[in-house]
Amino acid sequence: MEQKKTYPPSWVVMQNNISECFKSMSIDEKRLLILSSPLARTQGITEKDAIFIRVDEFAKECGIKTQSAYVQLEMASKSLIKRYFSYHNGKGKKVLSNWVIDCTYESGGIAIRFPEIVLLMLTHFDKLNPYTKYKKDIVLKLKKDYSFDIYHLAKKHQAMGQFEMSLEHLKQELGLPDSYQDLSNLKKRVIKPSLDEITANTDIDLTYENVKRGRSVVGFKFTVREKPKPKVIETSRDPNTVDMFCNLTDAQVSKYSTILSKVSDISDLSNFPTYDAFAHFIAGILRDPKSVREATAKRIFSALRQHTDFKG
Repeated sequence: MEQKKTYPPSWVVMQNNISECFKSMSIDEKRLLILSSPLARTQGITEKDAIFIRVDEFAKECGIKTQSAYVQLEMASKSLIKRYFSYHNGKGKKVLSNWVIDCTYESGGIAIRFPEIVLLMLTHFDKLNPYTKYKKDIVLKLKKDYSFDIYHLAKKHQAMGQFEMSLEHLKQELGLPDSYQDLSNLKKRVIKPSLDEITANTDIDLTYENVKRGRSVVGFKFTVREKPKPKVIETSRDPNTVDMFCNLTDAQVSKYSTILSKVSDISDLSNFPTYDAFAHFIAGILRDPKSVREATAKRIFSALRQHTDFKG
């Protein structure tokens, strides 16, 4: 029996079947599904349970203003609840299903219940159910309507380094309207801006070239290259610098922030309602020590060495 694959909350993992739902979706509908992905996977959600998307987290993760986040979330959920898709069950029968069972609008966000078949596509990954994965924070940097879809296709084929799509297949995959029958319009408004945004903001470089039959362009060949990771220059480690703490894993950040939130010589809960809130603040420092004053970072890292098993 194949071992069940697990991924941390920072990853979006979806069966390739679910990319079907991205067709014709608004960018906020796509964001809602992307944010739901790790929650469904890590919280053991069933169709009786609701996934709660917080307004402040939605705004922060997507880089939008908090004032407009609730309206955008509400509009996205209303559109998504109207959508349906089809699949064939174990008996070969065609089944129609909604993507969403219901949505509950609360002051701090929106609670969404997904049907079992959608949760299956968000949680079950194996050879019979091929899937694609990518970092949540990377994909949520994308703002253009078709960048999400093309990035998903690129990550799906990244191991091969390239993939080809006919014009008709590409239009079908992206759910493009008839206005993109014109090739120059397709390149100018969909292909080029999406590839430019993906290359500028994600972990891959994505380029394309025409595929021709005679003189006619019949499709595109996309080349996917992973961006080189920055080289780490070995230097003597000065315990008074913060640079040496920049490569903690997500698991280490989660572990150490929880421990440090309860350390008496750094705990200052006057500005934090709970230990969890303080741990969230510390986790932000551990992930990006240069985002706060260096004195604050040094204080946290001094406690890290003193109160945990960290060996940096």
